[in-house]
Amino acid sequence: MHDMAVVLISKNQEWNIPRLIESVLKETVDQGLVEVILVDSASTDKTIEFAKPYPIQIVQLHADQRLTAAAGRYTGMRHTSAEFVLFLDGDMQLCPGWLDRAFTLMDTRPEVAVIAGQVIDVPKNSHVDMTAIPDSGDDVAITLIRNTGGAAMYRRSVLDQVGAFNPYLYSDEEPELCIRIRHAGHQIVRIETPIVYHHTDPRGEIQTVIGRWRRNLYLGAGQNLRHHLSSDILWPYLRERGYGIIPGAGLLVGIISFVWALVSGKWLWFGAWVLFFVSTIALYAGRERSISRGIARILERLFIADGTLRGFLLRPQTQETSPIRFDRV
Repeated sequence: MHDMAVVLISKNQEWNIPRLIESVLKETVDQGLVEVILVDSASTDKTIEFAKPYPIQIVQLHADQRLTAAAGRYTGMRHTSAEFVLFLDGDMQLCPGWLDRAFTLMDTRPEVAVIAGQVIDVPKNSHVDMTAIPDSGDDVAITLIRNTGGAAMYRRSVLDQVGAFNPYLYSDEEPELCIRIRHAGHQIVRIETPIVYHHTDPRGEIQTVIGRWRRNLYLGAGQNLRHHLSSDILWPYLRERGYGIIPGAGLLVGIISFVWALVSGKWLWFGAWVLFFVSTIALYAGRERSISRGIARILERLFIADGTLRGFLLRPQTQETSPIRFDRV
């Protein structure tokens, strides 16, 4: 038995929320008393209605505030008290067997603060056969990693030490927290066995990249850089997550060379920049074996650069200036 909580976050995911909750309840039935809480970001569909019949807590964030995955995770953790907290997104499905292996590792290796697993991406609304997941046996490989995604289990004692998720980030909240955890001397590992099925849009598609940009999911890096300007986390974060700066610098060079060409009438440098840009698209298209995927990769990097700048310019928020408002359902 383990002192455990599961925090689920959702927004307009009626199509998956029963499947997610049932997978969690099935995997935690042998863990004794487990806190399961769903934090919903003001869904306008039947997410809450579908979740109500299950023996879980439900909290709904107010719609008239910044709604982010980080805010959901932060709020969910504050509504639980267990030592181990598993965070899952609303478009996931917890795989059988992972939880037992995670607890075995947590019990024997106190230096491990966070455990993740293999994430299996599948199309939205697809049916997956949970019994088809192969049994990895007792000898499961363990890999040290830098950061996790939306599915991972944390020690509360470590979160109490370094601080939890920053609820005001539009994105990149997991890597930022993991850098703080590693900076404090703890380890983050991945068990090489599936933790979740992730029902999601196809990665690497132009429409997926544009959709993430529209939802402000490229702003987090800039927000984090501004937040840590005067902290010792700035350089570790910049080394690992500052990759929006390079394409941003490249875009700035293109703008400057274009303006210079208009003023001077000399188009050599701008022509060289255009050639470099086209060559970069061709390089990515060759790697992806698809012109559209190559364009998507370039777009993603430009959006990351745009988001890094816009996120840096956002005024930071705090619980004192912008408290998170919610209702218990």
